[in-house]
Amino acid sequence: MFTSTKPPLRRFLVIDRELRAKTYPTAERLAELTETNAKTIRRDIQFLQDEYHAPIEFHHAKHGWEYTCPTYRLPAVLITEGELVSVFLAAQVLPQVQGTPYAADLERAIRKITELLPDEISVHWETIEQAHSFRQSVTTLHDFDLFRQLADAVLHRQQLRIRYWTASREEECERVIDPWHLACIDGAWYVIAWCHRRQARRMFAPSRIRELTGTGETFVVPEDFRIAEFFDGTFRVVTDSSQPLQRVRLRFAPSAAKYIREKVWHLSQKLQTAADGSVIVEFHLRNLLEIRRFVMSWGSECTVLDPAELRADIHREAQAMLEQSTEITLPELLPSKTTRTPKSRKETA
Repeated sequence: MFTSTKPPLRRFLVIDRELRAKTYPTAERLAELTETNAKTIRRDIQFLQDEYHAPIEFHHAKHGWEYTCPTYRLPAVLITEGELVSVFLAAQVLPQVQGTPYAADLERAIRKITELLPDEISVHWETIEQAHSFRQSVTTLHDFDLFRQLADAVLHRQQLRIRYWTASREEECERVIDPWHLACIDGAWYVIAWCHRRQARRMFAPSRIRELTGTGETFVVPEDFRIAEFFDGTFRVVTDSSQPLQRVRLRFAPSAAKYIREKVWHLSQKLQTAADGSVIVEFHLRNLLEIRRFVMSWGSECTVLDPAELRADIHREAQAMLEQSTEITLPELLPSKTTRTPKSRKETA
Protein backbone atom coordinates (compact mmCIF):
# COMPACT_ATOMS: atom_id res chain seq x y z
CA MET A 1 0.00 0.00 0.00
CA PHE A 2 1.33 3.44 -0.95
CA THR A 3 0.04 6.60 0.74
CA SER A 4 0.88 10.21 -0.07
CA THR A 5 -0.30 13.72 0.70
CA LYS A 6 -0.09 16.96 -1.29
CA PRO A 7 3.34 17.18 -2.99
CA PRO A 8 5.87 20.03 -3.47
CA LEU A 9 5.40 19.83 -7.25
CA ARG A 10 4.28 23.47 -7.52
CA ARG A 11 7.48 24.67 -5.84
CA PHE A 12 9.56 22.51 -8.21
CA LEU A 13 7.85 24.07 -11.22
CA VAL A 14 8.48 27.61 -9.92
CA ILE A 15 12.13 26.81 -9.24
CA ASP A 16 12.50 25.29 -12.70
CA ARG A 17 10.82 28.28 -14.35
CA GLU A 18 13.07 30.83 -12.66
CA LEU A 19 16.28 28.89 -13.33
CA ARG A 20 15.33 28.36 -16.97
CA ALA A 21 14.65 32.11 -17.32
CA LYS A 22 18.18 32.79 -15.96
CA THR A 23 16.93 35.20 -13.29
CA TYR A 24 19.56 33.77 -10.89
CA PRO A 25 17.11 33.71 -7.95
CA THR A 26 18.19 33.46 -4.35
CA ALA A 27 16.59 31.01 -1.92
CA GLU A 28 14.82 33.97 -0.33
CA ARG A 29 13.38 35.11 -3.70
CA LEU A 30 12.15 31.58 -4.49
CA ALA A 31 10.63 31.35 -1.01
CA GLU A 32 8.73 34.57 -1.68
CA LEU A 33 7.43 33.26 -5.01
CA THR A 34 6.31 29.93 -3.51
CA GLU A 35 5.06 31.36 -0.21
CA THR A 36 7.39 29.14 1.81
CA ASN A 37 10.75 29.82 3.48
CA ALA A 38 14.39 29.73 2.38
CA LYS A 39 15.09 26.53 4.36
CA THR A 40 12.36 24.67 2.43
CA ILE A 41 13.72 25.97 -0.89
CA ARG A 42 17.24 24.79 -0.08
CA ARG A 43 15.82 21.38 0.79
CA ASP A 44 13.90 21.35 -2.51
CA ILE A 45 17.04 22.22 -4.48
CA GLN A 46 18.95 19.44 -2.73
CA PHE A 47 16.14 17.01 -3.56
CA LEU A 48 16.18 18.03 -7.25
CA GLN A 49 19.96 17.56 -7.36
CA ASP A 50 19.89 14.15 -5.66
CA GLU A 51 16.73 12.57 -7.13
CA TYR A 52 16.46 14.20 -10.56
CA HIS A 53 20.17 14.91 -11.19
CA ALA A 54 19.30 18.55 -11.78
CA PRO A 55 22.47 20.53 -12.73
CA ILE A 56 21.74 23.34 -10.22
CA GLU A 57 24.67 25.35 -8.88
CA PHE A 58 25.06 28.67 -7.07
CA HIS A 59 26.51 31.41 -9.29
CA HIS A 60 28.59 33.51 -6.91
CA ALA A 61 29.07 36.38 -9.34
CA LYS A 62 25.31 36.62 -9.94
CA HIS A 63 24.49 35.83 -6.30
CA GLY A 64 21.84 33.29 -7.26
CA TRP A 65 21.06 29.76 -8.46
CA GLU A 66 21.34 28.58 -12.09
CA TYR A 67 21.13 25.58 -14.42
CA THR A 68 24.62 24.76 -15.68
CA CYS A 69 23.22 22.60 -18.51
CA PRO A 70 20.74 24.41 -20.82
CA THR A 71 19.35 21.12 -22.24
CA TYR A 72 18.19 19.79 -18.87
CA ARG A 73 14.45 19.26 -18.48
CA LEU A 74 12.69 18.71 -15.19
CA PRO A 75 10.67 15.46 -15.41
CA ALA A 76 7.62 17.04 -13.83
CA VAL A 77 4.63 14.70 -13.74
CA LEU A 78 0.98 15.53 -13.17
CA ILE A 79 -0.88 12.32 -12.52
CA THR A 80 -4.31 11.24 -11.32
CA GLU A 81 -5.20 8.24 -9.22
CA GLY A 82 -6.61 6.52 -12.29
CA GLU A 83 -3.34 7.07 -14.13
CA LEU A 84 -1.49 5.63 -11.17
CA VAL A 85 -3.46 2.42 -11.54
CA SER A 86 -2.34 2.39 -15.19
CA VAL A 87 1.26 2.55 -13.97
CA PHE A 88 0.63 -0.51 -11.83
CA LEU A 89 -0.87 -2.31 -14.81
CA ALA A 90 2.03 -1.27 -17.04
CA ALA A 91 4.39 -2.88 -14.54
CA GLN A 92 2.74 -6.19 -15.32
CA VAL A 93 3.81 -5.91 -18.94
CA LEU A 94 7.48 -6.15 -17.94
CA PRO A 95 8.18 -9.89 -17.99
CA GLN A 96 10.27 -11.53 -15.31
CA VAL A 97 10.78 -8.25 -13.47
CA GLN A 98 11.61 -9.96 -10.20
CA GLY A 99 15.32 -10.59 -9.86
CA THR A 100 16.24 -7.95 -12.44
CA PRO A 101 17.65 -4.44 -11.88
CA TYR A 102 14.20 -3.08 -12.82
CA ALA A 103 12.51 -4.53 -9.74
CA ALA A 104 13.95 -1.96 -7.34
CA ASP A 105 13.71 0.82 -9.92
CA LEU A 106 10.03 0.08 -10.50
CA GLU A 107 9.18 0.24 -6.81
CA ARG A 108 11.03 3.55 -6.43
CA ALA A 109 9.29 4.92 -9.52
CA ILE A 110 5.86 4.02 -8.16
CA ARG A 111 6.62 5.66 -4.83
CA LYS A 112 7.83 8.84 -6.55
CA ILE A 113 4.72 8.97 -8.72
CA THR A 114 2.41 8.63 -5.72
CA GLU A 115 4.19 11.57 -4.09
CA LEU A 116 2.98 13.72 -6.99
CA LEU A 117 -0.69 12.97 -6.43
CA PRO A 118 -2.65 16.03 -5.21
CA ASP A 119 -4.80 14.19 -2.67
CA GLU A 120 -4.27 11.41 -0.16
CA ILE A 121 -4.67 8.03 -1.81
CA SER A 122 -4.54 4.38 -0.86
CA VAL A 123 -3.81 1.74 -3.50
CA HIS A 124 -3.67 -1.99 -2.82
CA TRP A 125 -1.39 -3.75 -5.30
CA GLU A 126 -2.79 -7.17 -4.43
CA THR A 127 -6.31 -6.10 -5.44
CA ILE A 128 -5.17 -4.73 -8.79
CA GLU A 129 -3.11 -7.85 -9.49
CA GLN A 130 -6.15 -10.06 -8.91
CA ALA A 131 -8.27 -7.96 -11.29
CA HIS A 132 -5.84 -7.51 -14.19
CA SER A 133 -2.95 -9.37 -15.80
CA PHE A 134 -0.98 -9.38 -19.05
CA ARG A 135 0.66 -12.21 -20.94
CA GLN A 136 3.14 -11.91 -23.75
CA SER A 137 3.99 -14.83 -26.05
CA VAL A 138 7.35 -13.43 -27.22
CA THR A 139 9.85 -11.58 -25.07
CA THR A 140 12.98 -9.84 -26.35
CA LEU A 141 15.99 -10.61 -24.19
CA HIS A 142 17.83 -7.57 -22.85
CA ASP A 143 20.91 -6.88 -20.78
CA PHE A 144 19.07 -4.87 -18.14
CA ASP A 145 22.12 -2.88 -17.03
CA LEU A 146 22.82 -1.93 -20.64
CA PHE A 147 19.18 -1.05 -21.25
CA ARG A 148 19.15 1.18 -18.17
CA GLN A 149 22.27 3.02 -19.40
CA LEU A 150 20.62 3.47 -22.79
CA ALA A 151 17.42 4.85 -21.26
CA ASP A 152 19.46 7.23 -19.10
CA ALA A 153 21.37 8.46 -22.17
CA VAL A 154 18.11 9.20 -23.98
CA LEU A 155 16.78 11.12 -20.99
CA HIS A 156 19.93 13.17 -20.43
CA ARG A 157 20.89 13.63 -24.11
CA GLN A 158 24.21 11.80 -23.80
CA GLN A 159 26.09 10.64 -26.90
CA LEU A 160 27.05 6.96 -26.98
CA ARG A 161 29.60 4.70 -28.61
CA ILE A 162 28.13 1.25 -29.24
CA ARG A 163 29.26 -2.07 -30.68
CA TYR A 164 26.24 -3.24 -32.65
CA TRP A 165 25.34 -6.53 -34.30
CA THR A 166 23.55 -6.00 -37.62
CA ALA A 167 21.23 -8.95 -38.23
CA SER A 168 20.91 -8.50 -42.01
CA ARG A 169 24.71 -8.65 -42.52
CA GLU A 170 25.47 -10.81 -39.47
CA GLU A 171 28.37 -8.60 -38.45
CA GLU A 172 29.38 -6.34 -35.60
CA CYS A 173 30.57 -2.77 -36.03
CA GLU A 174 31.28 0.26 -33.85
CA ARG A 175 29.05 3.30 -34.14
CA VAL A 176 28.67 6.67 -32.43
CA ILE A 177 25.01 7.58 -31.96
CA ASP A 178 22.87 10.36 -30.50
CA PRO A 179 19.93 8.45 -28.94
CA TRP A 180 16.85 10.61 -29.51
CA HIS A 181 13.94 8.39 -28.53
CA LEU A 182 13.08 4.99 -27.03
CA ALA A 183 9.97 3.34 -28.50
CA CYS A 184 8.21 0.14 -27.45
CA ILE A 185 6.51 -1.48 -30.45
CA ASP A 186 4.53 -4.69 -30.04
CA GLY A 187 6.41 -5.46 -26.83
CA ALA A 188 9.90 -4.88 -28.30
CA TRP A 189 12.08 -1.84 -27.62
CA TYR A 190 13.89 0.25 -30.23
CA VAL A 191 16.03 3.37 -29.99
CA ILE A 192 15.76 6.02 -32.72
CA ALA A 193 19.10 7.79 -33.04
CA TRP A 194 21.34 9.86 -35.26
CA CYS A 195 24.07 7.53 -36.52
CA HIS A 196 27.33 9.43 -37.09
CA ARG A 197 28.70 6.59 -39.22
CA ARG A 198 25.79 6.71 -41.67
CA GLN A 199 25.07 10.42 -41.16
CA ALA A 200 21.38 9.56 -41.01
CA ARG A 201 18.53 8.66 -38.67
CA ARG A 202 18.59 4.99 -37.78
CA MET A 203 16.70 2.62 -35.49
CA PHE A 204 18.58 0.17 -33.27
CA ALA A 205 17.39 -2.81 -31.23
CA PRO A 206 18.86 -2.64 -27.69
CA SER A 207 19.07 -6.45 -27.61
CA ARG A 208 21.67 -6.27 -30.44
CA ILE A 209 23.93 -3.77 -28.68
CA ARG A 210 26.96 -5.74 -27.47
CA GLU A 211 28.80 -2.89 -25.72
CA LEU A 212 27.87 0.66 -24.75
CA THR A 213 29.96 3.54 -23.42
CA GLY A 214 29.46 7.28 -23.20
CA THR A 215 31.61 9.61 -25.28
CA GLY A 216 31.32 12.45 -22.79
CA GLU A 217 29.51 14.58 -25.38
CA THR A 218 25.90 15.76 -25.27
CA PHE A 219 23.53 16.54 -28.12
CA VAL A 220 20.34 18.42 -28.94
CA VAL A 221 17.42 16.65 -30.61
CA PRO A 222 16.53 18.49 -33.86
CA GLU A 223 13.41 20.60 -33.56
CA ASP A 224 11.96 19.04 -36.72
CA PHE A 225 12.10 15.50 -35.29
CA ARG A 226 8.59 14.14 -34.68
CA ILE A 227 8.19 10.52 -33.68
CA ALA A 228 4.79 10.27 -35.42
CA GLU A 229 6.34 11.48 -38.69
CA PHE A 230 9.25 9.06 -38.28
CA PHE A 231 6.86 6.09 -38.22
CA ASP A 232 4.55 7.50 -40.88
CA GLY A 233 3.79 4.76 -43.41
CA THR A 234 5.39 2.06 -41.27
CA PHE A 235 3.37 -1.08 -40.59
CA ARG A 236 5.39 -2.05 -37.51
CA VAL A 237 9.07 -0.99 -37.25
CA VAL A 238 10.61 -1.05 -40.73
CA THR A 239 10.82 2.56 -41.91
CA ASP A 240 11.62 3.80 -45.41
CA SER A 241 11.09 7.53 -45.81
CA SER A 242 12.61 7.43 -49.30
CA GLN A 243 9.58 5.54 -50.64
CA PRO A 244 6.22 7.18 -51.37
CA LEU A 245 3.04 6.07 -49.66
CA GLN A 246 1.18 3.38 -51.58
CA ARG A 247 -2.24 1.86 -51.09
CA VAL A 248 -2.41 -1.72 -49.83
CA ARG A 249 -5.77 -3.53 -50.09
CA LEU A 250 -6.36 -6.95 -48.55
CA ARG A 251 -9.46 -9.14 -48.55
CA PHE A 252 -10.04 -11.35 -45.53
CA ALA A 253 -12.37 -14.33 -45.73
CA PRO A 254 -15.48 -14.37 -43.49
CA SER A 255 -13.71 -16.82 -41.15
CA ALA A 256 -11.00 -14.20 -40.46
CA ALA A 257 -13.05 -11.00 -40.90
CA LYS A 258 -14.53 -11.11 -37.41
CA TYR A 259 -11.02 -11.06 -35.92
CA ILE A 260 -9.75 -8.36 -38.28
CA ARG A 261 -12.59 -6.03 -37.28
CA GLU A 262 -11.66 -6.32 -33.60
CA LYS A 263 -8.34 -4.44 -33.91
CA VAL A 264 -6.80 -1.32 -35.34
CA TRP A 265 -3.85 -2.79 -37.22
CA HIS A 266 -2.59 0.56 -38.50
CA LEU A 267 -3.53 4.22 -38.10
CA SER A 268 -4.33 4.50 -41.83
CA GLN A 269 -6.68 1.52 -41.66
CA LYS A 270 -10.01 1.60 -43.51
CA LEU A 271 -12.49 -1.31 -43.38
CA GLN A 272 -15.26 -2.24 -45.78
CA THR A 273 -17.51 -5.26 -45.17
CA ALA A 274 -18.75 -7.20 -48.20
CA ALA A 275 -22.14 -8.89 -48.58
CA ASP A 276 -20.59 -12.37 -48.18
CA GLY A 277 -19.14 -11.44 -44.76
CA SER A 278 -15.59 -10.90 -45.95
CA VAL A 279 -13.83 -7.63 -45.16
CA ILE A 280 -11.55 -5.47 -47.30
CA VAL A 281 -8.82 -3.63 -45.36
CA GLU A 282 -6.93 -0.68 -46.78
CA PHE A 283 -3.59 0.66 -45.51
CA HIS A 284 -1.20 3.34 -46.77
CA LEU A 285 2.40 2.16 -46.36
CA ARG A 286 5.89 2.94 -47.61
CA ASN A 287 7.50 -0.50 -47.18
CA LEU A 288 5.95 -3.89 -48.05
CA LEU A 289 8.24 -6.20 -46.06
CA GLU A 290 6.22 -6.34 -42.84
CA ILE A 291 2.82 -6.34 -44.51
CA ARG A 292 3.99 -9.32 -46.60
CA ARG A 293 4.74 -11.25 -43.41
CA PHE A 294 1.38 -10.17 -42.02
CA VAL A 295 -0.42 -11.50 -45.10
CA MET A 296 1.48 -14.80 -44.98
CA SER A 297 0.50 -15.28 -41.33
CA TRP A 298 -3.17 -15.44 -42.36
CA GLY A 299 -2.58 -18.02 -45.07
CA SER A 300 -5.43 -18.66 -47.50
CA GLU A 301 -7.78 -16.47 -45.44
CA CYS A 302 -6.08 -13.34 -46.85
CA THR A 303 -5.97 -12.26 -50.51
CA VAL A 304 -3.89 -9.35 -51.79
CA LEU A 305 -5.89 -7.00 -54.03
CA ASP A 306 -3.33 -4.19 -54.35
CA PRO A 307 -0.56 -3.48 -55.13
CA ALA A 308 0.47 -5.93 -57.85
CA GLU A 309 4.03 -5.93 -56.48
CA LEU A 310 2.86 -7.32 -53.15
CA ARG A 311 0.65 -9.89 -54.86
CA ALA A 312 3.65 -11.11 -56.88
CA ASP A 313 5.81 -11.27 -53.73
CA ILE A 314 3.24 -13.45 -51.97
CA HIS A 315 3.00 -15.74 -55.00
CA ARG A 316 6.79 -16.24 -55.14
CA GLU A 317 7.00 -16.81 -51.39
CA ALA A 318 4.18 -19.38 -51.42
CA GLN A 319 5.76 -21.18 -54.39
CA ALA A 320 9.12 -21.35 -52.61
CA MET A 321 7.49 -22.74 -49.47
CA LEU A 322 5.69 -25.38 -51.52
CA GLU A 323 8.91 -26.46 -53.25
CA GLN A 324 10.79 -26.68 -49.96
CA SER A 325 8.09 -28.81 -48.36
CA THR A 326 8.23 -31.49 -51.09
CA GLU A 327 11.52 -32.85 -49.79
CA ILE A 328 12.67 -32.14 -46.27
CA THR A 329 16.25 -32.84 -45.22
CA LEU A 330 17.07 -32.09 -41.62
CA PRO A 331 20.48 -30.48 -41.05
CA GLU A 332 22.93 -32.14 -38.71
CA LEU A 333 22.31 -30.67 -35.27
CA LEU A 334 25.07 -29.57 -32.92
CA PRO A 335 25.00 -31.20 -29.49
CA SER A 336 23.27 -29.17 -26.83
CA LYS A 337 25.44 -27.54 -24.18
CA THR A 338 23.24 -29.02 -21.49
CA THR A 339 23.65 -32.59 -22.80
CA ARG A 340 27.30 -32.51 -23.88
CA THR A 341 29.48 -35.05 -22.08
CA PRO A 342 32.12 -33.28 -19.96
CA LYS A 343 35.68 -33.70 -21.18
CA SER A 344 38.21 -35.43 -19.00
CA ARG A 345 40.89 -33.48 -17.17
CA LYS A 346 43.45 -34.72 -19.74
CA GLU A 347 41.37 -33.51 -22.68
CA THR A 348 40.90 -30.01 -21.25
CA ALA A 349 44.50 -29.49 -20.26
